[in-house]
Amino acid sequence: MKFTKLPQIFPSLALAAVLALGSYGSAVAADAAVKAYPPDTTMGKIQKRGKLIVGVKVDFPLFGLRNPVTGKLEGMDILLAQGIAKDLTGSADNIQYVEVNSGNREVFLQQHKVDIVIATYPPNAKRVKAVDFAGPYLMSPIGTMVNKDNTSIKQVSDLNGKNICVTKGSGSETYVPLNAPKAKLTVFSSMTQCMEALAQRRVDGVTTTQSILLGQMSQNPGKFKLVPTELVNTTGKKASDNDSIGLPKGDKALHDYLDSYLKKIFANGDWKKMYDSTLGTVMPGDVAPPPILY
Repeated sequence: MKFTKLPQIFPSLALAAVLALGSYGSAVAADAAVKAYPPDTTMGKIQKRGKLIVGVKVDFPLFGLRNPVTGKLEGMDILLAQGIAKDLTGSADNIQYVEVNSGNREVFLQQHKVDIVIATYPPNAKRVKAVDFAGPYLMSPIGTMVNKDNTSIKQVSDLNGKNICVTKGSGSETYVPLNAPKAKLTVFSSMTQCMEALAQRRVDGVTTTQSILLGQMSQNPGKFKLVPTELVNTTGKKASDNDSIGLPKGDKALHDYLDSYLKKIFANGDWKKMYDSTLGTVMPGDVAPPPILY
């Protein structure tokens, strides 16, 4: 298994991450037969190379986070990447992680620095012009997290006049001004920076996918809370991030493979194991996988 150089985790997250993420590795199924793909397909090229190259985030608890003790990346996105690597190459260890953020995922796919991106990556109108998507593998509404003692933000309209942190290139960068035109946006490249700003009270709230916020809260018990900011998208419907797998534009064979892989793990229970060992640790319940939309 190979890594790109990864940054330090936000210090307050580090110790708790060990406990929250320690059991993820068992969720990837074992002993699956490997199907050979034509050498001119992306799948065939991955098999010839002997490893999957995947873009991931490294500062998102429950999705993609570096364990400060083992040095390994852990989370639902990581398990999904490992599952695909195993399906194509026979081993979940045949994988190279490349760190991405919300602002550079399309570029990395367009420049073929990675085969795919699994990084809390929902499609939107701008992104689908640049890259393609398979899935989704998870659907989650948009939410806002504030400090535990904050009483000034209780609903969407309360975001007006407040300093709200979002990550560059995320859907929230569009949705917050759409729903609260007078909100003051602070835009950072990573969730770690937003979390630091909120903890230091340089911003009033952080807005992004609710499941991501729950991951951050799980690492900082008692410090933050979610408020019911039901944001709508550009069509007037409730905004939801449909986390999907990004791939280079026009690679139909790879797209079809990824959708078929997702359907397989939805049906055989592997997806539920991935969910239960990650997001399910803070959002337990009888959760069903989403429909394939792309």
